[in-house]
Amino acid sequence: MRSSSIGIDLGGTKLLLLCEHAEAIYSTGIGFTPDQLLAHLDNFITQNELMPSSIGLAVPGLVSASGDIVLSDVLPAFNGWQAAQALQAWCNTVAVLNDIKAALIQEFSHASKDITAGVVMVGTAIGAALMVQGQPLTGTCGWAGELGYLPIVQHDQIRRLDDLASGAALVKASGLQPKDLALRAHANDRQVLDMIQTAGAALGLGLASVIHLFNPSKLSLGGGTLQLPGYWEAALQSAQENTLPMLWQACELNRIKNAAHVVALGAIHAGLDYSQNRS
Repeated sequence: MRSSSIGIDLGGTKLLLLCEHAEAIYSTGIGFTPDQLLAHLDNFITQNELMPSSIGLAVPGLVSASGDIVLSDVLPAFNGWQAAQALQAWCNTVAVLNDIKAALIQEFSHASKDITAGVVMVGTAIGAALMVQGQPLTGTCGWAGELGYLPIVQHDQIRRLDDLASGAALVKASGLQPKDLALRAHANDRQVLDMIQTAGAALGLGLASVIHLFNPSKLSLGGGTLQLPGYWEAALQSAQENTLPMLWQACELNRIKNAAHVVALGAIHAGLDYSQNRS
């Protein structure tokens, strides 16, 4: 048996289990359940002959201080699930946190102590996590960073940013499954490319709002929707056009280099931090 710290990235379309020795990816979806997650975790641990020293679980939603999942729009079966308690069947050292906060931990773990920066993830939905002067910004109820709920006016109607710029919005607007949407885009389907550009431009408005409100020095972006051709470029152009020049010049916008693993690595980091704080 090999002692390992395990990171779990639970998303609206996929589940990634990661440790130093192995990784595994499974499909999820709107009907995915806690029992399915635990079965995949048990299989991962058994197949790779692991002895977990810590487990970090990152989820898309609001997590309580005790490690319960309070609310997850994209995985409703997890609402109210006592995640930390369930995971303690394998390991006493368990950390449960929001997925974008996990990405923030990983992305800026070696940054200066007084940095103001953030992570924006654009996948099935859109969310952000921020630190101000080196301190995580959580908000009164722990909801700080719900960028997808930012109201945007389009055609004289108030819409959420999630409804205009997320992967789910593109799937709904195109009537295509995510894989088919990507295939059509890479085949230069003009109608699909126009939809992607419009969505990217909407995200740019959200980024401009973040820059104006927090004046960050860095914003790191990740998520599968950024891989669609033209999306990233449209977002950058829109953000620059709608941001004060001085604030734009002060902020470095980058795509996360290891975006596929950043959340799971952040979950591992959170589990290790929890272990150190207990000792």
